[in-house]
Amino acid sequence: MNKLQQEIKDFHEQLKPTLGKVLEKYNESNTPKIYNNVIKPCKSLIQKCSFKSTLDASRLCSLAYWLYIYEYKQLALEICELTHGVDFVYEYWCSGIINMCGLEIRIARELLGEKRNNIPPKFLDYYFSKRIKKSIRYPQILRKEEIFDCSDGSLEYILLSALYDMIGKGETGLYTELNENWEIIEKAITEYINLLK
Repeated sequence: MNKLQQEIKDFHEQLKPTLGKVLEKYNESNTPKIYNNVIKPCKSLIQKCSFKSTLDASRLCSLAYWLYIYEYKQLALEICELTHGVDFVYEYWCSGIINMCGLEIRIARELLGEKRNNIPPKFLDYYFSKRIKKSIRYPQILRKEEIFDCSDGSLEYILLSALYDMIGKGETGLYTELNENWEIIEKAITEYINLLK
């Protein structure tokens, strides 16, 4: 086994106990929505989770957000903290892992009263890239037009994507325009979470 394979295996082994706790909180008799958003991805990640896999990284980020939405904040925080020091490569940032920084900042403030600044320096280039700065604007970040125009089938995806931006990027405090409109954004976050529950 080479060094990379060993690192992937070690990360997976560290993650498994938290995933086990998630499955203990839920059971097969829950709603199809909870099964699809929490149980199914959790079972997949217990089987395999490579930080070099876009699909695995996306599942991990999504699971952390769904746990936060369903108010299992401590478990969501554990997942976020387990990603510290893991070398998610640049091309995998699109998987959502980068949005876990903001989620961790938010949960640490809500649960522990801590003010964390856990943004790895290597992520700053991403946060300040022209493409991201252009997409993370107020009021566009609320995605009101997309929500208004969407079908019922895509509403969940749009709301979750909006939370990735509002929490994942907005909680970093890196965007002045978002900071200036945070009270309105905070109300939208609460509204979107309630719609997703």
